[in-house]
Amino acid sequence: MDFLKPYAALIESEIHQLQLPGTPETLYAPQRYILSSKAKRVRPILTLMAAGMCGESIEKSIPAALAVELVHNFSLIHDDIMDQADSRRGNATVHVKWDASTAILSGDGMLIQAILQLQNLPPDVDYKKINRIFLNGINKVCEGQASDMEFEDRLDVTTDEYLEMISGKTAALIAVSLVMGGICAKADDEKLEALNEIGYSLGKAFQIQDDILDVIADPEKFGKRKGGDIYEGKKTYLMLQLLEHCNKDDKNWLINCLKNKTINDDDVLRIIELYESYGITDEAKSVMNQFYAKAEKALQLFEETKYKGDLSKLINFLKNREY
Repeated sequence: MDFLKPYAALIESEIHQLQLPGTPETLYAPQRYILSSKAKRVRPILTLMAAGMCGESIEKSIPAALAVELVHNFSLIHDDIMDQADSRRGNATVHVKWDASTAILSGDGMLIQAILQLQNLPPDVDYKKINRIFLNGINKVCEGQASDMEFEDRLDVTTDEYLEMISGKTAALIAVSLVMGGICAKADDEKLEALNEIGYSLGKAFQIQDDILDVIADPEKFGKRKGGDIYEGKKTYLMLQLLEHCNKDDKNWLINCLKNKTINDDDVLRIIELYESYGITDEAKSVMNQFYAKAEKALQLFEETKYKGDLSKLINFLKNREY
């Protein structure tokens, strides 16, 4: 995606210039560590694009873009602790390289650093408005994470509940990234609502797509084994749709697997076959495409610019990704 390189280079340059103190080392070294790892920087790039689409210099939105990236990395540090993950972006996770207490504190510090970045916005940006959008978005991410954790012990989760959960956990920060860029450009309420729609639609499409790729993607390209979500008993969109639409015998068998947490290789193969026989994968693809279509429709509100073109290219790339 060569068209994203100028945006990514600008973000990387700004991250490199962040004034993170040298001491206490256990607070700031983990922050520098995760920020230096290879990352796509999609969220801050969206902030820059949104500002550009709304007629403002993208440089004006840099503090907001940095705030989004810092809070995203804060959430990754804490997510890795909750998931007991050993690696992130090909490197050891912060709590593995240091310890859980250090990871929690450094993550907390990154949240503060993110909020402080908003202090660097130009004086003509509505600070109160952008701060409210930012903090409400972070809270929605936390709500989504809490719901996802609660789903682990429930067998009656509905697809509507799932969509609400990913609206928070996955989509909220994407929407915030775009809306903050619009606020930096003093966009009117109609454009801010369109940016919000683009963000939420992209986030939900992306997550459902991940659920699909878990069972159809090349494991080497996707970065995890086929059916990894099934092995873990995750309540993905596909799993919940299967529970809602399969016959009684298949449902009883599936519930028993999930309840006892005894999903083996043969079970995973059978579940993938059930996805196909009940048309679950195709239905999920249809819903995914509906969300991508909503994002593309909302994008039509904006005038033709390089930034709109680049966001359109990004949406098209995401829609057609295979891993």
